[in-house]
Amino acid sequence: MAGSHPLAGYTEFWDDVMADMEATAEEYREAGWDVLELHPGDVTPLPNVSTDGTGIEVDRTGFDVLLPGDEFSAAQELVEELTGTDGTAAAFDEYDAYRAQQSEVVFLVVVMKAEAAGEAVAFPLYYAERQAEPMLERAEAAGELRAYLRPLDDSERVVFSLSDPGTLYPEDWGEPTDEE
Repeated sequence: MAGSHPLAGYTEFWDDVMADMEATAEEYREAGWDVLELHPGDVTPLPNVSTDGTGIEVDRTGFDVLLPGDEFSAAQELVEELTGTDGTAAAFDEYDAYRAQQSEVVFLVVVMKAEAAGEAVAFPLYYAERQAEPMLERAEAAGELRAYLRPLDDSERVVFSLSDPGTLYPEDWGEPTDEE
């Protein structure tokens, strides 16, 4: 369905992804990490498309991740504690990503790690391949994607850099199709 939400028809699978995120967080805890779990209300790919004055930002490529206010505050406090107040989560210098795919919808569990501090932030993402194609192309060229965590009012953001984002792409990304 054109214009439909990426999770339309996949809500049960999304519930499984959320359970996988929680199980993954528990595995990290058992390995000695302190883990903050986040539960997004919505995830939107940011394609970084020029807007010719429409007001849409052109400087962001990655995932816009809407969080409940209390979870955003917890993530913001953790990042500020470890990296200062510049808005970029620099202490979180590596990540693990776990991917599943149902038809053209990609589901991810991302665990951002600040290894020196023993802290991790786990959150799920999703996107429809076609909707995210501009974002994926720009990320591939840049060698980086970002996750922009934010509260409902979008007044502040916590930004995680996902360098070498190949593990976030669809399984068959970059392979020629029958149409090519």
